[in-house]
Amino acid sequence: DRMAIPDERFTTLVRTELDRAYRLAGLLLGDAADAEDATQDALVRAWLAWGSLRDPAALRPWFDRILVNICRDRLRRRAKVRFITLDDASATVAAADPFRDLLAGDTATRALDTLDPDLRTVVILRYGADLTVDGIAARLDWPTGTVKSRLHRALAQLRAELERIERNAVAT
Repeated sequence: DRMAIPDERFTTLVRTELDRAYRLAGLLLGDAADAEDATQDALVRAWLAWGSLRDPAALRPWFDRILVNICRDRLRRRAKVRFITLDDASATVAAADPFRDLLAGDTATRALDTLDPDLRTVVILRYGADLTVDGIAARLDWPTGTVKSRLHRALAQLRAELERIERNAVAT
């Protein structure tokens, strides 16, 4: 019988999945500090909900679902709140952020910022985490058809944004 509190399997999750989870959160959120906070929040929620995991073999999708939901909530809140830079010191900290550097590094990843949180999440899970449509559906607890349609819509929006950026670059 499993105990209601986390056991050795949870400890294994922390050891084997933490770096991967942090990278996933970083890709979803585009910010190292937010990724650290989201990963920590996911670990706490997973610790508290450990007794609800029915199949220990489904540990990774279960934990990813917790993490992705936290990231999606953060992205939604971020869309409602405008952040401003107060001084040059905060700009220096932001410049040292590996996720911001990566995502600002090329046009395609910058275009991700134009997507709403759900569409961004589907694209990151598909191409950043290399998950199948079924894997994405399992982590988001969505029907496969919903994942396919949102992925299709996200890619169409990304194409349109990239074309817009290219037109603007040619015009200048």
